[in-house]
Amino acid sequence: MSTKERGMIPGNEGAPWGWTDRHRSQHVAIVGATGAVGRELAQLLLAAEHPRERIDCLARRFGKLELALGRVKLDVRPLESTREATDFEGTDLAFLCTPSGISRELAPALCEAGVRVIDLSSALRMRPDVPLVVPEINGGELRGAPRLVANPNCTSAIAALPLAVVQRLFGLEELILVSYQAASGAGSAGIETLHYEAREASGAPAQGAPPQSPFVARLHQNVIPAVADVGPDGTSGEEQKICEELRKILGLPGLVVESTTARVPVERCHSVAIHCRLGADLDLDRLRAELARAPGLALTEDPHGPRPLECAGSDPVHVGRIRAGTRGKRSLCFFAVGDQIRKGAALNALQIAAALPAER
Repeated sequence: MSTKERGMIPGNEGAPWGWTDRHRSQHVAIVGATGAVGRELAQLLLAAEHPRERIDCLARRFGKLELALGRVKLDVRPLESTREATDFEGTDLAFLCTPSGISRELAPALCEAGVRVIDLSSALRMRPDVPLVVPEINGGELRGAPRLVANPNCTSAIAALPLAVVQRLFGLEELILVSYQAASGAGSAGIETLHYEAREASGAPAQGAPPQSPFVARLHQNVIPAVADVGPDGTSGEEQKICEELRKILGLPGLVVESTTARVPVERCHSVAIHCRLGADLDLDRLRAELARAPGLALTEDPHGPRPLECAGSDPVHVGRIRAGTRGKRSLCFFAVGDQIRKGAALNALQIAAALPAER
């Protein structure tokens, strides 16, 4: 498998995703380890040969984290405090796969205690003093060895990778983005709910009590045209995050972004349809060539692809349906699919950690 296919970033070709012996010497904590993203992150760390005795899993209660890779079980202990770093003695690096309220309290406490923090919640992403990083795009922000780094919203990360190539080649003036977001974007509860609804619809025997659905309506065989709460102006929280985060990641504070987010009955992978107005005339051949060689991307020539089912579990963001738009020579349309639990969350966070310079 090539470096690009394994999701490595430039300069980090020595191990899976750039995880070297230096990184393996760290004591790493995953807070929120029993959720979909925390579980994926533990799986990635084990795949990168991080010693299991140096992986500390925390959640709301005691338990075991059972992972598919080698049928490994990791102990999970409860997080005693969100305001103090008492649970993290000896920890070098903490991944916060936690709700925003917990991250907002815990991240500063950990940093104060000397722990490096990668926060996967939305709590700190838009703070001017906190880098919001997709390593293939703005990894240079990590050169200063920040103690706290924010991981983007999963849809933002997936959209940003191809958009960064477009921006570099032609400039960007305006984006219209529509997302088709998988059930697992709502965490383990989203996956369980979709599975339960599918069994119920097929007439299969129920397996336990119905899960508490995170959705406002049945998702199986349905589409819900908003993700997260909708404000008085009709914009959802998810749509606002995408607009603000894309501007910050791409370094384009004045970029016009219009976004609509929808939840679809897909287990894994978010998809985005993007229409761009460029700053220069489009050259499709040049764009395809650059997308094909860009790290973290996989170009598909299938006129009916990419598709979530085939992309699930893979590292790259898959890009296809690339075509000129109808609004003149500076109009571009494309479709992108990414596994939002991997590149949209756990894998991107691991790549951030891999790219952080050693502490002096």
